[in-house]
Amino acid sequence: MALDVWSEFKEQVRVQTDIVSLIGETRNVIPKHGGREYVALCPFHDDHNPSMTINPERQTYRCWVCDAGGDCFSYVMKLEGLDFRQALEQLAQRAGLEMPQSPSGQSRAKGLGRVEQLEVLEWACRQFHQCLLQHPEASVAREYLYDRGFCEEVWSDFRLGFHPGPWEWLRKKAEGKYSLELMEAARLISPNASGQGYNEHCRNRVTFPICNERGQVIAFGGRVLPGSDDEKFGKYQNSRESALFNKSRQLYGIEHASQAMRERGHVIVVEGYTDCIALHQQGIANVVATLGTALTAQHVDLIRRFCQEVVLVFDGDQAGQAAAQRALPILLSFDLELKLFSLPDGLDPPEFLERHGLQEFQKLLQNASDAWEFKLKHLYEKHGIATSHARDQIIKEMLELLAVAPGISGTPRENYLLNRLAHRVGLKGSQEQVLYSQLRELRRKGPRIAHNPSGPPAGIRSDANSSPPGANSGVNYEDQVNHLLRERLDRVESLERDLLEICIMMPECLTLLRERGLLEKIQHAVLGKLLQVCDRLSRHNHFAGAESLLSSLENPELKKLVLGLVSRSEARGITEKLQEETEFPEGNPCPVLLKQVIEQLEWEHKESHHRNSTRHVVVPTSEPAPVDDRLRQLLQDAAQFHQQRVTRKTASN
Repeated sequence: MALDVWSEFKEQVRVQTDIVSLIGETRNVIPKHGGREYVALCPFHDDHNPSMTINPERQTYRCWVCDAGGDCFSYVMKLEGLDFRQALEQLAQRAGLEMPQSPSGQSRAKGLGRVEQLEVLEWACRQFHQCLLQHPEASVAREYLYDRGFCEEVWSDFRLGFHPGPWEWLRKKAEGKYSLELMEAARLISPNASGQGYNEHCRNRVTFPICNERGQVIAFGGRVLPGSDDEKFGKYQNSRESALFNKSRQLYGIEHASQAMRERGHVIVVEGYTDCIALHQQGIANVVATLGTALTAQHVDLIRRFCQEVVLVFDGDQAGQAAAQRALPILLSFDLELKLFSLPDGLDPPEFLERHGLQEFQKLLQNASDAWEFKLKHLYEKHGIATSHARDQIIKEMLELLAVAPGISGTPRENYLLNRLAHRVGLKGSQEQVLYSQLRELRRKGPRIAHNPSGPPAGIRSDANSSPPGANSGVNYEDQVNHLLRERLDRVESLERDLLEICIMMPECLTLLRERGLLEKIQHAVLGKLLQVCDRLSRHNHFAGAESLLSSLENPELKKLVLGLVSRSEARGITEKLQEETEFPEGNPCPVLLKQVIEQLEWEHKESHHRNSTRHVVVPTSEPAPVDDRLRQLLQDAAQFHQQRVTRKTASN
């Protein structure tokens, strides 16, 4: 797709997406100031008083607490963990618009994109579900579900299904409807080892549709029937990962649990599909399950959209205990209320509920230990607490846990946990500092216990944009944007930020910057990039301020910066200040404020040039030396600069 066609389509989607209506699909949106603004509880932090402001005129949102902000694209990207291409496809589908063909991706040109994959997965879900309900060969699957205590109402709620067994069963049903290439892209089938045919996933298994938060089927889990020959391939299987499905980011049952998570303020995380369904059947709706992995940072990021408390429930067997230990480094990295408990006697949740009932489960839930106490209790049981050696071992293993917890180093949370550890093991006063020294030494040596490979809680990292979807240079703008939104910058950064601010609020100022050659001299990479985007839009008569700049950007961090600068400008009354005009000596008219910023920035450039030049003026020998033309020019430039500096100081006094 040509970039101009691409830009036009992005703008078409943006124009046909009302951001008030979009946010209103998941939040209660309240009008203010006669409908000129709306407010809502922010979904990106634990918000109790509406702190998200929605501007219907600009079609933007911004949270004044967590600083999230952007347009319809960045909202969907952040809310659902999508990249720009996926957010665009979803919003285009919502607006009833068909994605143009893109030569940059062969699979897209063949009609194998996100929308088509979601369609075939939804179709497959219906086939599996109807088979479970009606197919004679599914009687053994129905008996299995009855034996597990799952009623038919739950079958329908969770859209459980069954694949009856023949390798070509689903492909035959898809003939004339969906291509083999699309079914393979959606991970419903895969080439067999001989390369002469295909295997169908979930063959001879009870199927569990795995959905995203919007309830769209993105993958399947399959549970082999007891006694089946296919049990040698594993009791449970998930679809292979795809552009739609990543098991380290997805939680089973999230589409059923999200509303209850918001209402109750916490989530219960269990280990498998049947654990999750069993608790839902008992009326506990705020339950999700991991998909064969330990809890990851991405899982916790997903959870934090809906609530701020996590209770992890692990099976009482050895594998469950090991899973709890693997999750701890991730859990400690987040400023959330985190609790854990394991079930007694090696039971899983369905078995415990059948044997002891819901009331006993609720008691365990209420008495769950927080993550820190869970680990300490485990170590007390392992080492005892009677000797100094036991105390040293407990300290060592607790510090090893902190050493591999991603993203916690140097944070207030780390200080709190170290102080808490010192109190629990009886260290006082200066003895506490020993813990900090030992922790630093552990980090220097590197991790000694297993930790989650998914890395620290991630910010949003993607390419700046103005490129087709899918392009990604891996640039991380998060730290740079946060830096630029602080009030205190160095002199040049502050002036360059002011230039961008002024251009956003008064786009016609770009012409003057272009004529004076300032756009090529911007030193800060992010500010320079945004000014270049503004300039490109301006040259094509497409730049009208913040709205058109936001529309041209894909990176959500850059959108946040633009909105932050707009808010800063409005608070400082920049638009009003720009109404007062003057002119440069050559006669070019210019707002007074812009002239001041330009002159100060040009002076900073001159000072920088002077500092660099004077390095070459000093003659490196005591012997007389001829003054060549280059050195003579440097000396003249230095004298001229000093005269300008004297004049500048005199004028300012």
